[in-house]
Amino acid sequence: MASRDLPGPRVGYSRSQRHDVTLLALLRGGSFLGDNVALVALYLRVAPLGHSWAIAALAVAGSLPLVLLAPVAGHVVDRLPAKSLLSALGVVEAIVALGLGYWHGLTVTIGLMGLLSVAIAFSMPGYGALIPAVVGDARVASVQGLMQAVQGVAAVAGPAIGGVLVGVAGQSWPLYLDAASFALAGVLTTLVHHDRRPSSATILAHAASGGLMGGVTHVWRDDVLRPLLANVVVFMLAIGMINVAEVFFITQTLHGSALAYGLVGTSFGLGSVGGALGAGRLGQGLMNLATSLGVAVVVIGVTIGAVGLVTRVALVYPLLALAGVALGVANVAATTLFTLRTPDHLRGRMFAALNAATSGAEISSMAVGGAILVLVAPRTVFQIGGGAATLSALILGPLALRASRRAHSLESAPDV
Repeated sequence: MASRDLPGPRVGYSRSQRHDVTLLALLRGGSFLGDNVALVALYLRVAPLGHSWAIAALAVAGSLPLVLLAPVAGHVVDRLPAKSLLSALGVVEAIVALGLGYWHGLTVTIGLMGLLSVAIAFSMPGYGALIPAVVGDARVASVQGLMQAVQGVAAVAGPAIGGVLVGVAGQSWPLYLDAASFALAGVLTTLVHHDRRPSSATILAHAASGGLMGGVTHVWRDDVLRPLLANVVVFMLAIGMINVAEVFFITQTLHGSALAYGLVGTSFGLGSVGGALGAGRLGQGLMNLATSLGVAVVVIGVTIGAVGLVTRVALVYPLLALAGVALGVANVAATTLFTLRTPDHLRGRMFAALNAATSGAEISSMAVGGAILVLVAPRTVFQIGGGAATLSALILGPLALRASRRAHSLESAPDV
């Protein structure tokens, strides 16, 4: 059953909710910062080994378990108390990160990266499902906006901190920092007041709602979520192609410096932080969220396509900053929509399915982007990616809006 349109996030938080939101923002931001710091060290470790496939193998090891383990991960998240599960996962993640700092061989690095991703496959839907249990459905958008903004700041700061740490202290210390962030996340999770505990009724509902594949089945059967998920997947494929081509476009096509390339990522990241914070103020009405998501994806597609037309690096910054703002809005609107359209007993499996879809699209996009770059110029990749994202939003967005309008009309109809 779909959630009714809910009031916006203007209702005040209780003291315990403020406490929990602060802790969750700290632990998620710290963990995400540690991950970005660690990734810089790992890529710098693998790149000098001279194997072109090693970077791709590291990226796949970090993403593939999120796809393959999604049904099991969602099932576990929906069956176990969230705090206990997430605290235990924090310990496991910290141990694996310590191993990455201690052992430097290529094979063991890729293997441990895959093992770390296995744990993250469980923790990501775990935290996604815990947030509405802490703040209630009526405040999901505001808290998701805060979480996305904190993670955006970490994504901007992490690579710079990682590069400095590798230069000053070597390749192990960034991994030890990541291990500390995981351990701290595990400890802070135990201090969260609210929990997501499956009751006997919830367990029965879980058993009756499709088992391991319940999240996928729910999204597929929902007339609003089905086109939205397809839109998100196409969008992720387009963005992934751009990421592959970006370094060549900035440094070779536009003859920008390494600093210019770094500033491009910074402008996009800062834009996404601003967009996420602004999106936290979105009203949570179904139509409002679906419209915001559709418009945001169109803006991203148009601006990325426009980047493929510029002739100077300076013109790239404002365009990608605008695309970043739209991405921040899209992330918050999509996460809130998927949360509110999913019953609580299915949210672990739904988030696992959503993570699997986006991670699968990300893996595929690397291969697609690399193949396209063999055939066309980097500038053309931006135009193709921007055009695909825009076309997808213009086709699939109205389908989601029509379904949202029908759902809103049914839910608003007076009971007879």
